[in-house]
Amino acid sequence: MARLTIVGVCLLPLAVGAVGAALATRAPSPARAGTPSISAAEGAKAARAAPGVRARSGILMDRRTGRVLWSKSADLRLAPASCTKIMTALLVLERYRDLDRMVRAPAVVTAHQKVAIGLRPGDRISVRQALRAVMIKSANDACVTLATAVGGSETGFVKLMNRRAAQLRLTRTHFVNSRGTDMPGHYSSARDLARLGRYAMRDARFRDLVGTKTRVITWPPSHAVRVTSHNRLLDRPWGDGIKTGSTRQSLRVLVGSGKPGLVPLIVVTMREPTRDQEERDAIELFTWGSALYERRQIVAAGDVVTELAVDGESPVGVAAAAGLTSVVRKAATVDLVFDLPPEPLALRPADGDPLGTVTYRSDGLLLGRVHLVATTIPAASPSP
Repeated sequence: MARLTIVGVCLLPLAVGAVGAALATRAPSPARAGTPSISAAEGAKAARAAPGVRARSGILMDRRTGRVLWSKSADLRLAPASCTKIMTALLVLERYRDLDRMVRAPAVVTAHQKVAIGLRPGDRISVRQALRAVMIKSANDACVTLATAVGGSETGFVKLMNRRAAQLRLTRTHFVNSRGTDMPGHYSSARDLARLGRYAMRDARFRDLVGTKTRVITWPPSHAVRVTSHNRLLDRPWGDGIKTGSTRQSLRVLVGSGKPGLVPLIVVTMREPTRDQEERDAIELFTWGSALYERRQIVAAGDVVTELAVDGESPVGVAAAAGLTSVVRKAATVDLVFDLPPEPLALRPADGDPLGTVTYRSDGLLLGRVHLVATTIPAASPSP
């Protein structure tokens, strides 16, 4: 028997046992009014006004979906400082699967010792240790060493950085060096940095790098340097990245990641006046963003979610065989996609007979798929 896919939208919580006509459009039957499932009005009412942020530019993003929850001049081109190194680390991880591979420090490391671990020309260091130095300490000597190993020179590596930025559609980003040093034409935006950070955080190796607060960096023959991250989010049990930066032109820049509530979020702030202000703004944004979400019962076992016409008989109810609970944004709608046989049914199914499935999504994220079974629709109570 051919099956029909039906698309609909739920808006309010389903009542257990309620008879819900589908919020779905099915041809040739007319659209039916339905029982809503997630309340946009309720979510909007619960959300407080976004906090004031001193940063010149910023953004708050749901790390799972990429949805922007708040922004302030998010497309403004500004100096990204050492947050540039997010792209550097991403390219290195994409190039090397074996992070224990040794790379050699080039002669130019002598020019990059202001923020460094002390590499000298000819020193050999593993890709893993160099990446740790780059992402925890922001070590420029390790950064140039990796850039040279991948691109043949820092100039060659920068071409790869800009090519990758274009592939990731970072339209407000252009790199001139791998380190984040202030230079004309070296810029990014809060939106681009959030997108870049979100993409990089998909790699478990990257998450391990940026989630580390302190580490001892070692390389032959017996060098050992302890490095510590300036990212204060890592001092909190829910913080897991990503990178800070600071130059005379950029002031303080943060690309932060964490899960203080039900969902992981990314916060970017650019041109913060102080590190203390950066921390205050980031924590307020993480707190505010987390309050936008809640765990909801999307559907309960036994809920009648729609009905199907039966040839020559009254309609048969279509009920959820199991419940589904998920984390959703309070103001979001939940989209339904039914997979059911076309109407009218030639024969009436018995209660409990399988009929198909319904798939629930919100903000583009799959919440779950529930099997549907036939059920008898209770007779309506007579009016008094």
